[in-house]
Amino acid sequence: MRDVSEKAGLSLITVSRALRQPETVQPDTRDKVMRAIDEIGYVPNLMARSLVSNRSNMIGVVVPILTSSLFADFAQGVAGVLQRHNIQMLLGVSQRSTLQEEEAVRTFIARQADAIIVTGFTHTDTCRKMLAGFHGPIVETWNLSDKAIDLSVGYNNFAAAADMTRYLLGKGYREIAMVGGAFENNDQATDRRDGFLSAMAEAGRKVRPEFILSVPNPTTIQSGADLMMRLLDGPVRPDAVFFQAELPAQGAMMACLSRGIRIPEDVAIAGFGDLSLSALLPVPMTTVRIRAQDMGERAANLVLGRLAGKASSNAGQDIGYDLKIRKSA
Repeated sequence: MRDVSEKAGLSLITVSRALRQPETVQPDTRDKVMRAIDEIGYVPNLMARSLVSNRSNMIGVVVPILTSSLFADFAQGVAGVLQRHNIQMLLGVSQRSTLQEEEAVRTFIARQADAIIVTGFTHTDTCRKMLAGFHGPIVETWNLSDKAIDLSVGYNNFAAAADMTRYLLGKGYREIAMVGGAFENNDQATDRRDGFLSAMAEAGRKVRPEFILSVPNPTTIQSGADLMMRLLDGPVRPDAVFFQAELPAQGAMMACLSRGIRIPEDVAIAGFGDLSLSALLPVPMTTVRIRAQDMGERAANLVLGRLAGKASSNAGQDIGYDLKIRKSA
């Protein structure tokens, strides 16, 4: 900072004020400081500043994967709001492992993050204890629960899966198979599976055990294609398959079309997520639309409100979902 002071011809106190409280410094003085910073390549010591302000201006965010654009959209929603307030996002990817989520949370806390945003409500005991003892706001996302640690933003996975299942039943499909995400340590995948089973039971329909499958981690297009062929090559063919993740649903459709299997005449396919490609597929995908970017923006705004000292009047926000009915089912 002394080099900036000498380059700009200003006192250390003035330079410090321009960086810490720019609104208190005249515009031409700020310009001098910024020009000096650019010319000498000065990078402020944020850790030292955080010791004084008790803020790091960093928010930790954990997502399960980035191969799905839904989580990329979610992260973009968070980042866009934070950037407008000069706050940076630290991104951790758990690969759907609660242990890796625990490590990401531990790192965020060690780096003095001001707040932490996580995916879902399933955490290790150690992670839950760390989050419960954390000094800043915690936001759990992508699902709803009355047992949130602090704040939450999401939608009802159980209801969304049940509604799509009822739609398929209403269209006359009876032998409906379900392909979900990995159910272990995944409250969203478990709730979607349970929503499907509940709607089938409500309609008096039994589900064949071989018609309940889960895709391995990481979720891929190829895994959907493989599981679709497994279902179609079985002793009893389903007349509809509800993929509770969008990438596998897209892979299943491509595999069917490559083998001359007509959709929906031979088998109907429904997805979950509504990735941008789904409406542009050879047979546009019927799916559950999730407002991922909106969810990220709301999570970031909850954090900013809490950090500004505002009470959270709506600590648990339901962003809802939509059924997008297209030609695949």
